[in-house]
Amino acid sequence: MIHAYTLIRAAMARFFVDERAQDTFEYVLIIGAVVVAVILAVTTPIGNDLIKGIVGGVCTAVKGISNMGGVTC
Repeated sequence: MIHAYTLIRAAMARFFVDERAQDTFEYVLIIGAVVVAVILAVTTPIGNDLIKGIVGGVCTAVKGISNMGGVTC
């Protein structure tokens, strides 16, 4: 006959040893931090200048490597 103590001990051991969700939780934290940083960058005045700078740099690069002549930014 299995005692209740043995069952509880086995369940607790499985609970504390199982770390499958730990990696997923860490990735969720990282993704959340990146999302918050992007939202803050977009909503602040500094983010507006940053976005304009990135778009301008990308447009300049695309125009520089494109020989089609129809590229507009």
